[in-house]
Amino acid sequence: MSYAVEQQSEYVLNSAVLSNSERNTGFEIEIKNIVTSFQIFEHIEKPYLTAQFIIIDTSNLIQDYDFQGGEKLTIDIIQSEEQNDGISITKEFLIDKIEETSRTDETTDSIIFHCVEYHTFKSSLQNISRSYTGSIDSIISKIFSEYLERDVISLGEDGVGTIKVIIPNLNPIEAASWLKKRAVSNIGMPYFLYSVLGTKNLIMRDLGSIFSDPVMNINVPFVFAPSMASSLHGIHKYYNILDFKISETEDLQSLIGEGLVGGEYYFYDTMTAVPFRVEHNVEDNFRELSTLNLIGGDNERFVFGPDYKLNDKNISTYKSRSITQMSSSGVYNNGISNFKSYQQENSSSNHKRKIFARSMKAFLAKSPIQITVKGREFLTGDENYTIGKVIRILFIDNESTNENTSQILFDTKKSGDYVICAARHTFDNDVYNTTLSCGRLGSLSEEIVL
Repeated sequence: MSYAVEQQSEYVLNSAVLSNSERNTGFEIEIKNIVTSFQIFEHIEKPYLTAQFIIIDTSNLIQDYDFQGGEKLTIDIIQSEEQNDGISITKEFLIDKIEETSRTDETTDSIIFHCVEYHTFKSSLQNISRSYTGSIDSIISKIFSEYLERDVISLGEDGVGTIKVIIPNLNPIEAASWLKKRAVSNIGMPYFLYSVLGTKNLIMRDLGSIFSDPVMNINVPFVFAPSMASSLHGIHKYYNILDFKISETEDLQSLIGEGLVGGEYYFYDTMTAVPFRVEHNVEDNFRELSTLNLIGGDNERFVFGPDYKLNDKNISTYKSRSITQMSSSGVYNNGISNFKSYQQENSSSNHKRKIFARSMKAFLAKSPIQITVKGREFLTGDENYTIGKVIRILFIDNESTNENTSQILFDTKKSGDYVICAARHTFDNDVYNTTLSCGRLGSLSEEIVL
């Protein structure tokens, strides 16, 4: 006699309610039983989530419901182990298009919906053409609160100060993204504005404050060791990496061509016709971050090799590009009040922070890695555990062997502390995995000891 073993799902889709927003108030349909799989995407450069849902239609859903491309899909989901006492996650999506419809048999359709978080729909219908005065993060918060009814949590120390801008006929999300490009921290780190799965608010945060946080999983690192024993020597607990991908890395040539390794910049004030000249040397930037303990204290294993030379001269000292930019005109200086405009700064050192920020954002993507892990640690509604978090990822050194686990060494090139820049949450039948796309500014400074 044989017995069937029931496999418990790793997640529970409590509800998936389809409505047509205000087109037909009160009309809703529960479709969770016909959702076969779905994916939710987070990205550090996007102030909204995207998603893809696959449903099986055997009852003329598309025909009877009269899809027009503006429908709302509200889901409520929770990690199965937290079903009794955990906090579920509720998200509203706009079905912005039907990507594909195919017939699995004569009476069954397989339909793929592409979705974006619902506040993008509200944003697309509105236009901003007005002035704002304040810090960049406060202006962005006002825009999201006034037009989209969403809260923005700002973290980090603003380095721009009070500015006055006229939003040039942009929708709210476009306006916020335009303003975010100008934001830099007080040490010159770039800002990111993003939406996350775990909480309802959006987050605006600079890269420096991200790296100043403790590593989220320092005691339970992600380790790629599929053939090792369940407990590695010295590691009481770790998360197994199911798969990883490293591709299109270490493109130093492109960064040199963009003037982000070494270059000279001129920022012209059109009212005084006097330029601020700034010399950029990325090695100086990395050494400053090392001094500030943002890439491992005295760590000098940057994602930029400071020992690269040409004709006995460090490559970062070459002025590979000369770039000129109009920075200000004194348009908001009337003798009584004086507000900085969008690009205006009053010193070369302040302009230098703009280049610092551009450079660090580019180098963050120079040595990317993508890992796939079990998603149970990320599906919780009490906090953000993905985008903008620093995680430790370890790879076994090639000289380590399966037979001698007491001598486990870790690859100091691939291993390190990474920032999660994107996440793809895949819910397929009963399985829930998360693929994390990560970037970093430094490798491990020495052999790690656990």
